[in-house]
Amino acid sequence: MKPKPLRSDIGTLYRSDSAISAVISAVLILGLIVTATTMYQVRYVPAWKSDAECSHLADVYEDMANLKSQMDVLSAILAANPGSQVPVSAPIKMGGGDIPVISPGRSSGTLSVNDNGCGMWIDANNASGMLPYSSDVSLTGLGSISYRSCNNYYLNQMFEYENGALILVQEDRSVMKLAPAITLQQLDGTGVSMAVSAIEVTGDKRSISSNAVEEVRLTSDSRELLFSGDQPFSYVEITVFTEYPDAWAQYFNATADGAGLNSSEYAVDVSGMSVKFLLVGAGGNVDDIALRVRKSTIEARLDVI
Repeated sequence: MKPKPLRSDIGTLYRSDSAISAVISAVLILGLIVTATTMYQVRYVPAWKSDAECSHLADVYEDMANLKSQMDVLSAILAANPGSQVPVSAPIKMGGGDIPVISPGRSSGTLSVNDNGCGMWIDANNASGMLPYSSDVSLTGLGSISYRSCNNYYLNQMFEYENGALILVQEDRSVMKLAPAITLQQLDGTGVSMAVSAIEVTGDKRSISSNAVEEVRLTSDSRELLFSGDQPFSYVEITVFTEYPDAWAQYFNATADGAGLNSSEYAVDVSGMSVKFLLVGAGGNVDDIALRVRKSTIEARLDVI
């Protein structure tokens, strides 16, 4: 039998478009996958990461609120037993915002002890100007404990504990989230009572950056009575030196309004990095302000390995 010529088969092979179609289909599918992945990473992942970092900051707020609670407990222990040394630990979740499998990377944060300075000055006087003891109390270097976030997507925030208060700082704005141990109330027909429990944070100045869980070790140290409340005053001025005067000014105004005081009985003035809270007696010359001031000293230690 005579064999068929091979030339026609070869020509048919060269004229086939099946191989080209397969390549084009693969390229189109690959391009579609790349486009979908890019849109997914650019549009959806940042929003999810931002929400996750926001959720982490909520956890940090709870941790810093717990730290403030621990400080209040230690201050109460010192009130009952001055000089007692009770150690407690306050853990802080430094980083978060990770999404398993999709985007496991985590944000971080910086935890600092005594990085910012805070102080208080108290001046009190009676109508006659005669006092059995010094009317000026200077509380400098009260110290602080702060956490500053280092987020990749969500707006950075800072939580600072100073003089018994927990302050939230975002950009150039500050607000007091948890109030200090300062009480103000009107007495039935006998004037105004004010009690101040200042909190001094001692310990070495240290900072640590991490995305794990770190802890601040707190130890009660001592408690000191500065004003006993036995001597009534007609004039009390409290000056707080802070990097966040707006938060303290809002607090003093809200406290005075909550106590039912009118504008003739108190004044709040912000000047630079200080806030003055002025409290005056009836008519400005009546000794009807009972002032009690105590200072608790608590050591805060941040172990850096």
